[in-house]
Amino acid sequence: MATPGFAGKILLVNLTTKQIRSLDSAKYEPYGGGHGTAAAIFWDLCVAPGDWDLQDAFDPRNAVSLMTGPLAGTGISFAGRTSVSGLSPQCWPVNWFCHSNFGGSFAPMLKMAGWDGVVVVGKADLPVYINIEDSRVTIEDAGDLWGLSVWEAQEEIWKKAPVRYGSEWQKLGDSYTTQRPAIVAIGPAGENKTRIASLIHAGGSGAGQGGFGGVFGSKNLKAIAVVGTGSIKVADPVGVKSAKEWWETNWPPGPTFPFLPGAVTASCLGCIRGCRNRNQVYGKDSDNCAEATWYSVAPPHKPTPTLDQWKASDYAQKLGLNAFEICFMGPMSFPSPEGFPIQPALPAYTGMGWYLKKMYDFGVIGPGKEVDTSPLPMEDYEKVEFAEIYALAIAKRIGIGDLLAEGTVRFAEKLGRLPEDFDVWLRLTAWGYMDHLSMPGVEWAYGNMMDSRDINNHDMSLGPKEGLTCEEFVKLIAERTEPFHDPFWFDYSWQGEQAYKTGIYSDHKAQFVAWHQHYATYYKESVLFCDWGFSNLFNQASPDGRGYTPEAETRFLRAVTGRDHTFADGIEIGRRAWNMKRAIFTMQGRHRNQEKFGGYMYKPGASYCGFSGGFPIYDGSKWEWKSIRELYLDEKGFERWKTAFYNVEGWDPDSGFPRRKTLEDLGMQHVADLLDANNRLGSA
Repeated sequence: MATPGFAGKILLVNLTTKQIRSLDSAKYEPYGGGHGTAAAIFWDLCVAPGDWDLQDAFDPRNAVSLMTGPLAGTGISFAGRTSVSGLSPQCWPVNWFCHSNFGGSFAPMLKMAGWDGVVVVGKADLPVYINIEDSRVTIEDAGDLWGLSVWEAQEEIWKKAPVRYGSEWQKLGDSYTTQRPAIVAIGPAGENKTRIASLIHAGGSGAGQGGFGGVFGSKNLKAIAVVGTGSIKVADPVGVKSAKEWWETNWPPGPTFPFLPGAVTASCLGCIRGCRNRNQVYGKDSDNCAEATWYSVAPPHKPTPTLDQWKASDYAQKLGLNAFEICFMGPMSFPSPEGFPIQPALPAYTGMGWYLKKMYDFGVIGPGKEVDTSPLPMEDYEKVEFAEIYALAIAKRIGIGDLLAEGTVRFAEKLGRLPEDFDVWLRLTAWGYMDHLSMPGVEWAYGNMMDSRDINNHDMSLGPKEGLTCEEFVKLIAERTEPFHDPFWFDYSWQGEQAYKTGIYSDHKAQFVAWHQHYATYYKESVLFCDWGFSNLFNQASPDGRGYTPEAETRFLRAVTGRDHTFADGIEIGRRAWNMKRAIFTMQGRHRNQEKFGGYMYKPGASYCGFSGGFPIYDGSKWEWKSIRELYLDEKGFERWKTAFYNVEGWDPDSGFPRRKTLEDLGMQHVADLLDANNRLGSA
């Protein structure tokens, strides 16, 4: 019998053999659902057989998983996302095992159809889509969908579906529904195996990072559609209702972004957040994040009109492009440090559009050059028409778009601008990803390095707080970070001896980053709480400043699953899934020597840590909030931190490989045995 909150089975579709079968969810529950479960399945399907080198994300053997979490469909806000995992064509220099996720209604609908997830392997001979109607699963011809935009493809699938939106119940198999299928699809970018192609659900809920749209395209898979008529079992329905009322009364959810004139709002299924904030002229139900600001040019260019930004947003959604990667600036820019070569401002998201223009201005690319900019009208860079041509060229691999479709770092590599320490203009922290604000906090930057992507965790708000001294604040959030309660986790001393004693190169920071990754791997990526809501250690709306973490996570999970689930239990599940990921990275060839930042991270101008107005600094005797706008890393200090981090995790500090005892203590002897057989087990 399936644990409440889980459907009990996972759909496995082999597009090569056309075999459709199910996996038992119970086998993978120790990994928590979502990304954790996907990592364990990837190990079983792709790593353990040992029949390929795990290097090419476009290999038909790559297993791409779309997984739900145990709270999806229960009506709990911030808990209805879908995790996507597999080898990533966007990652560089290796196609690392990676992940992304998206909101909307897909995860709850999949659960109501009786599935905890969908795993796809193989490659179809011709374009297809997977159609799920409760337990009935078919592989359908998608020849007439190939070449269509994401929106057009979904409309065509809805026309074929046996149900429509409306007031009348319609028969589906042995049951009835009023719902049309929830669909995740690719556009032309994915069909053309663009390494920066997204998966798009509905109008714009996107799994952007990872390039999984290109993985779908490599499998000739246009879409997955699902409609479910079942229900989701919870252990304690009254407890779920009570937990929701407790949470919403004490910490009322509000919108993520200010509403804009003429905008409409929407939420993911079951959520009350209302953070989809789009205008009625151009958009559908897109998230208002990078998608809505990707075409916003950086100073010294004149500001891009809001309506042009919104219009450009739809180009990315319809074509299925990762708006974060192709962006020109993002929502803001920051003044450059005095003497820094990039002037007058650094974009928040230093993406491809900005880098492209700089290379053009320097005469590296352009008409008559080895790399021509055709068909891009570079003279119209500030016009929204440029954004449309640029997006189309990438999605359809036209002219210079064929290079840009490989992603920013591979484009720079083609230009010969990848010295060992990275060109200062190519502001990539690690693995070929554009990073939010470059380095919004060292725990974010360190997390990027130890994972395989920009970790995109917005949960550490460490700036000055009204009514609290710096010392009071760090003690308060230390009280909330179970089970360690260490205030020095939050010391941002970055210069002198204190940086090594309690600051950013210390054992304290290593333990904090490990905790943060374990938390994120379980609660965010496996349970699939939304990043906009969790974690919440501090909350200004609370009379004493206490947020709803760690109580909310456990109250919701206990009510749904019926398990005596403590917060520390979740951290341990996250540690297990995190070690499974590390084992996969190790089998792909990752070694300590590879885990190094781009050279600009060790130079002034690396950080935007000044964005919050100050960070906690401990000088050896007292706590103060201080601006650390100029923070950059010291390579010796980072190497010291890395050793401390490996020791915290129970990995070999010389290689970064997991140790047998670490894996066996987590119930992963089979993983230790395979690493050992391949000479990739850490020394005892």
